[in-house]
Amino acid sequence: MVFLKPFKATVLNPKREDRAELICPVYDTIDASRYDKYSAEKNNIIQCTTRRAGVKEQDFVAHAKKSVVRFFNDGILKECTKPAFYIYGIRYSISDEIREQILKEEQRDTYFMFGLIALLKLEKLNDQHILGHEKTFDSSMRERYQLMKECGMNFSPIVAEYNMPDHAINNILEQYLGFRRPDLQLNANRKPIVDVMLDGSRHLLWEVPDNEVVAKIQQLMRDKSVMILDGHHRYTASYQLCKDGGTADTLMMLVEGGDQALLLLPWHRCVKECRMPELLDRLKANFSVERCDRCDVYTKLNERTNDFDVRLCMYDGKGFYLLRADEQRIRELSEARDERVGLDVISLHEWLIDPTLIGKPEESIAFTASPKDAIEKVDTGVYRVAFFLKPLRIADVEYKAQVERKGFPQKSTLFLPKVAEGVVLRRFERE
Repeated sequence: MVFLKPFKATVLNPKREDRAELICPVYDTIDASRYDKYSAEKNNIIQCTTRRAGVKEQDFVAHAKKSVVRFFNDGILKECTKPAFYIYGIRYSISDEIREQILKEEQRDTYFMFGLIALLKLEKLNDQHILGHEKTFDSSMRERYQLMKECGMNFSPIVAEYNMPDHAINNILEQYLGFRRPDLQLNANRKPIVDVMLDGSRHLLWEVPDNEVVAKIQQLMRDKSVMILDGHHRYTASYQLCKDGGTADTLMMLVEGGDQALLLLPWHRCVKECRMPELLDRLKANFSVERCDRCDVYTKLNERTNDFDVRLCMYDGKGFYLLRADEQRIRELSEARDERVGLDVISLHEWLIDPTLIGKPEESIAFTASPKDAIEKVDTGVYRVAFFLKPLRIADVEYKAQVERKGFPQKSTLFLPKVAEGVVLRRFERE
């Protein structure tokens, strides 16, 4: 059973007119240049959420803790007065670079996704009703653990999906707000408590203190399971904190599975150091290699005919290459692992990256959603080679979590839109 609980949200002080300057993207999407951009504002929430490259973890956590105290003392952060559920809406558009990676039927000028923000009672991942689909890095989990423990805060909600074919909860939320998506005509009686822009996306937060609405949603979710889409490290850290005597709940954003405003993209891989001769030998042993043009990459990747027609694209600074895996070898890999979903990213790591990588994966592999960024990383010489993947389908991720009960390699799925750090937080230090 899924247990949801209302809570007193922490938000940026509504009286401040500079709130848009105080939020930032979620921590695991921030590179060095974006860090410099947002950290230039001393009151930006990034001071609490994201570690600058080269800074020791203990120094980052200590700075974050001091920043949290200062933000509350200076009135930058305010806690709401009574427990409630919240509705988090994100209205966004996508770049041409993102558009080229998704199917035409998913392409729109504007998307508007919303979800329910609540506390969810923690349980061991994949044990009962809370499922994950992605493996985690221990170092990243430990950092989130220490950050939450020392600061007593959830800085942004973990995003998870639930299935509800009759759209009962979405209907309740739209009825409460007084408009239907994709329109956004704000009801004067339901003004958001947060309404800010970040990188061209509009982030809104509404308070739902109505006890009757809260109880109805709690009942609708009671017999459901949820699958984490974004936030596996934060969930694992929250569960460990609970086991160690901390809070028994974590901050969640629940979205309906199959929502047309929810997009799924791949994380592309850039490899810094590898044994290149061995990598080339492994390519020849497992793939057919065909040179292709940059503009044809996603056309060729999306021509895949079945689960065993595994296609990747590689860029080595000299050209782009379509890699088509030997189908018989893929079938043998599938049978040996008892998996049929995600064989492209599985074979990439098992056959190419993991055996030839020099250094630790978290230090030697860069993950990016941007093909342009991946190409630049190779062209500058900092990285040796980049691999491009095609997007999974939501149904594939559900199959992985619910049927195979296994996890993709780290950083296999990128869901859009991303929540922002600073729109809705939760303080549990005093609980």
